[in-house]
Order: sequence, then structure tokens, then C-alpha cells
Amino acid sequence: MRYYDQHLHTYFSPDSRETFENYLNLTDLPLISTEHLDFFSPLQRADDVIPDYDGYSAKVEELNATYDNCLLKGIEVGFTYADRHRIEEFLAGKDYDLKLLSIHHNGRHGFMTLNHDQKPLDIHLDEYFSLMLEAVQAAPYANVLAHFDFGLRGYDDVQLQELERKEAILTKIFRTMIRQDQALELNTRSMYRYDNAHLYDYAIGLYKQLGGNYFTVSSDAHRASDYQLRFSDAFNMLRKHNVKQLVTFQNSEANFVALPN
Repeated sequence: MRYYDQHLHTYFSPDSRETFENYLNLTDLPLISTEHLDFFSPLQRADDVIPDYDGYSAKVEELNATYDNCLLKGIEVGFTYADRHRIEEFLAGKDYDLKLLSIHHNGRHGFMTLNHDQKPLDIHLDEYFSLMLEAVQAAPYANVLAHFDFGLRGYDDVQLQELERKEAILTKIFRTMIRQDQALELNTRSMYRYDNAHLYDYAIGLYKQLGGNYFTVSSDAHRASDYQLRFSDAFNMLRKHNVKQLVTFQNSEANFVALPN
């Protein structure tokens, strides 16, 4: 099996209008979309984002009858500890091939809206990584930790030293993931659109040093033009760390494939 993109969105997510067909026209590889699940607190005055699982499953089944690619079902779980039981209730009985784990907000505000002017980075990192540790500990069902730097996307020019100062809690996060066979995602949108490739270079080294060997590379595409965004650059970064294989998930089971040339 060849490696394929494992983080992308279609019109089954509210922040995308893309169709499955437009992705399918670009590739003969298996295709998996990872649609958003997010619950919000009353303070946020936002509508919960709950995937239409029945409609989604029907569409995947329809396309599998038409295309040879093999379409799979995925979900991106926006985790908050307060909503952990609602998340588990939604997931119960649903046969997702892949479950991504993300930390999008803290129950008061979304992390994409934060920047240096609103909250000092050092203070924000303490909260953000504490929530991430809480998430991986409470969500062993997740297969992949998505965009570990999501909460940093609004901050310009994050220095490596600022991340290194949080190595103790990152070590706890990665050790928990490793015990639970959870993969570290290289999110190429974060790496090359938000200029955080240097942070991923550091994270790969730390995760691998601690014994981790489950890696994914994903575009986080919300439109077909971003499908497999700069994958070759991410592969080269992994190669520099002597990583020789990636992991894919089907029926939540890990399958290793060779790192593409």
C-alpha cells in the first residue's frame, strides 16, 4: 500500500465547501476525509459542530460503488475535557477508520484568534499544552494527534527556544501518546502556510527520542488545491530524522507503509 493524505475536509465540515469528487479526480490513492466534531460552551455562543454521520456514510458508500480508490471514513475530534462524555457518546457505535485528536479552544475562546497582543505566548503555551496533555490522557481512542501547533498559528515568528522551554510537558504528552500507539501528525498546512516547520522538526526529534515511531503526514486541506500540500518537503524532514515508515489507519488499526521517495 502507498501512503495517502489523512487529514482533509469536505462540505461535511462547516469550514469547507469542497466535494469528494474534486479530491478523487486528483488521485488513485485511497481517500479519507476527517470531518469536524466540536462542542462549544454557552460562553462561546457558537453552534456545536456535529457531523451528519448517516449522510456521510451514505455518500462514502455511494462513491465506493463508483470509484476504485477505496474511500474511508474519518473524524477530527475537537476535544475539551468538559465535553468528553458527549464526544464518547457521539463516537459510540460508529465505524470510523481514523480519529484525529485536536485542541481547538478552551471553552472561552478559540485558539486561532490568539496572538502576542492578546496573550503572552509563554502563558498561552502553558495552558495550551496542559489541555493537550489532558486530551491525550482522556482520549485513548484517538489514533493521531493532529497539528500539535494549532494553538500557535496566530502567533508570528514563534522561536524554537520558546517551545524548548515547554519540553517537560511535551515529553509527558508524547510519552502518553507512545503508550497508546498514537501517531504524531506532520500537518503541512501548519508547517508551510503558518511557517512552523522548525517546530515540527523539533517535535519529530523529541517524539522519536522518547521511542515514538508512529508518524503521519497530512495536508489539512479544506479545498482540493491543497491536497497533499508540500508532502515531499515533509517526507524529506522525516528522512533527516531517519524515519523510514509512516502509518495509516483503517478500522482504527495501524498499518505501516514505507516513507515515499
